[in-house]
Amino acid sequence: MNGFTSWDEVKRSGERIRREAHPEVGGAEWAARKEAARLQQEAHLLGHHLQRLRRERGLTQQQAAAQLGITQARVSQLEQGKSVDLTAMRAYAQALGARLTLVLEVDDQQIRIV
Repeated sequence: MNGFTSWDEVKRSGERIRREAHPEVGGAEWAARKEAARLQQEAHLLGHHLQRLRRERGLTQQQAAAQLGITQARVSQLEQGKSVDLTAMRAYAQALGARLTLVLEVDDQQIRIV
């Protein structure tokens, strides 16, 4: 044994601890919670990339907000991943000279969603 724990073991252990702490939560609810956490993580990551792109363009949140016709607070929400509004994120990306696309992956096919 190498003294290290595999990532799969760590995940299983964490899952077991969470289930023991909340025995009232059923399997379907756990799955829904995991999916919600995954979506939030994706929104946070997208917001981070939008923030990085804005900074690379030399824009403040206030300047980006003025280009979009929204408030600086709304830009902050988008950059923090607190909003999963794809229309707003797509408009923000366009204001920064980028394009946000969605891809539906089915088996070995990739279908670009406009």
